[in-house]
Amino acid sequence: MMAAAREHHTVPLSVLLKRELASEKVEKPEILYGQACQSKKGEDFTLLKTECQRIVGDGITTYSVFGLFDGHNGSAAAIYTKENLLNNFIAAMPPDLNRDEWVAALPRALVAGFVKTDKDFQQRARTSGTTVTFAVIEGLVITVASVGDSRCILESAEGDLYYLSADHRLECNEEERERITASGGEVGRLNTGGGAEIGPLRCWPGGLCLSRSIGDVDVGEYIVPVPYVKQIKLSTGGGRLIISSDGVWDALSDEVALDCCRGMPVEAAAAQIVKEAVQVKGLRDDTTCIVIDIVPPEKPAAPLPPPKKLGRGVFKSMFRKRSLESSSQIDKEYLEPDVVEELFEEGSAMLSERLDTKYPLCKMFKLFICAVCQVEIKPDEGISIHVGSSDFGKLRPWDGPFLCSSCQEKKEAMEGKRPPGDRHSSDSD
Repeated sequence: MMAAAREHHTVPLSVLLKRELASEKVEKPEILYGQACQSKKGEDFTLLKTECQRIVGDGITTYSVFGLFDGHNGSAAAIYTKENLLNNFIAAMPPDLNRDEWVAALPRALVAGFVKTDKDFQQRARTSGTTVTFAVIEGLVITVASVGDSRCILESAEGDLYYLSADHRLECNEEERERITASGGEVGRLNTGGGAEIGPLRCWPGGLCLSRSIGDVDVGEYIVPVPYVKQIKLSTGGGRLIISSDGVWDALSDEVALDCCRGMPVEAAAAQIVKEAVQVKGLRDDTTCIVIDIVPPEKPAAPLPPPKKLGRGVFKSMFRKRSLESSSQIDKEYLEPDVVEELFEEGSAMLSERLDTKYPLCKMFKLFICAVCQVEIKPDEGISIHVGSSDFGKLRPWDGPFLCSSCQEKKEAMEGKRPPGDRHSSDSD
């Protein structure tokens, strides 16, 4: 996990030099992508953006973002999120981070970006909502943040399947049902009268069958925008990422989606997945798919791992009597293995847990800036993210990160600590 992997140990200089040499030899993977959509309601939107710059103007520190926004009750929330989420997440990233720090800060910045986008949109009082599946690809590191029931899966070059998003349908997520009822919401099926109940489990008032989304101002603040975030690092073999709306996943299993487009280029693969889904259930909903291939540079036609393993084994046997401090032991301990690594995973809906960090605050958050909306706050006006948590008594008064009063009200509402009638009390500022 990331916490363990990122602890600061003293690494021998020889290892650092070898890492630098290796990183110079291994170029950034090529990102190939394609999308396809068959529209029923016109409420699915996508964001496909490569060559984003981590350090503006250098042309080197680039990353890619891919977003899928499946709207409901209109398209306003999906369009607004497509247009603003990227900038909100970037604004939450502290300046002057090196690459490792930037990657480590991504999960927290994405949480802040999601919550700010939701807060800003709700102040417009538009009664629509959207699911969001948002992937950031930096080199071989993939970070996915999601709310709702769109899905992101990965098939690695080694043939393994990874789930990079969570399903926030109330029907299949008991933990989210318990969170909503504890926050003051009700969960049940549509009552048609006479005791008969039909359809999926929904949240009342409002009748939304999702527990997390952006927007949905009319449903209740226990429908939260705090995303599930998962971060992995691919092996140098790369992999294929599929992001699709529920129009695909209601019809196809993950395995069928991967198998039906195997070997196809990305554009044809996306079209094939949509075609297969529509053939199974018909065009009942907007059906959208993004396929992304992360392709290593100069990938060999046929990898030959067995000879390499044999070579390493022979080499080790020749030098078996070396001391534990030998260079080969140091390499084994510190050099990164060429396998898929799961770096981070968190799905809590509590902001105090999601914005907490083991890193120095000066690295992860800007001082005297609200951790969510990025507005400046006076030193004596900031409210610690930990206020109200069980650990607050153990923390010092200056322990941050901090929220402005408006975002603190948003946090309390999401945690069921503010009466529903007060939900717009902060909208006037």
